[in-house]
Amino acid sequence: MTYHAGFTTLRASDRDGTVPCALWYPTETPAQDLRQGVYNFHVAKNGDIAPGCFPLVVMSHGSGGTRFGHCKTAEFLAENGYIVLVPEHPHNNFFDDSAVGSARSYSGRSRHLKSALDMVLADNKWGPVIDPQNIAVFGFSLGGFTALTCVGATPYVKGLARHIRMNREFDPIFSGYEVIVRDGFDEDYLPVTYDPRYKACIALAPVSGGLFPPASLQNIKVPVQIFRAEHDMILRHPFHSTEIRENLPNGCDYHVTKKAGHFSYLSPVHEDVKSQLGELANDNPGFDRQTAHDKIHVLIVDFLNKALSCGR
Repeated sequence: MTYHAGFTTLRASDRDGTVPCALWYPTETPAQDLRQGVYNFHVAKNGDIAPGCFPLVVMSHGSGGTRFGHCKTAEFLAENGYIVLVPEHPHNNFFDDSAVGSARSYSGRSRHLKSALDMVLADNKWGPVIDPQNIAVFGFSLGGFTALTCVGATPYVKGLARHIRMNREFDPIFSGYEVIVRDGFDEDYLPVTYDPRYKACIALAPVSGGLFPPASLQNIKVPVQIFRAEHDMILRHPFHSTEIRENLPNGCDYHVTKKAGHFSYLSPVHEDVKSQLGELANDNPGFDRQTAHDKIHVLIVDFLNKALSCGR
């Protein structure tokens, strides 16, 4: 059964501060176009949730992103019977990026998702309509790293330091950030928050760069889907998505998006702002973001339908 996409906002609490959340969900209320910043939503704002109990996808945006960056993916999921919760990571978002690249930010992101998930499951309105046995986690870029840590990955900081030292010429942009290690963090592993409630993981252009050798991924038991952008200049091949794919103990559902750049996984924006957003909104010649997203969305829903026991 297909639905319209409902939309509302919520707030969670975390020790890093308030966590604004966007929520998309199935509704029978007709959707309407709604401009939200640079995006065009097609939603029933605050529409009644459709009868039933639905699987949940918790999304993690990339570094410096927002809770709206994958709005069209969230809409598609809601139209196909999923609730989608997207927290905005404190101090690593478009409005406040003060913790960008820090060990604190990399460590705290998985906990932000836990705080948001705890909130929505405890909510008197939303908790009863979520199937707690069918929850997946989704992330893009640093959000992909976050999603993997939520399902059992343990980031190996010594591997990151070695990658930065040995591969700066071949992965220059990521290595130049010197994430985590620039803080003087010298423990072997970065503390993160594993959450056993997740039964599947989707990672689009995820960060690795030595953080995820085989030993760091050995505890991942859930199905994983990974997308790699063919022409990703931010996270260079083969040091991120491919590294994770090769090191996962049980393999993964792996896709290469031809001609895509790193930011090609973000939802399309209004034409009148594209020129102002550079590579965030503009793609390589021959790549059509909308067409590619249409295909990616089908792959994601097919994966979730198989990975979760709901069998939609």
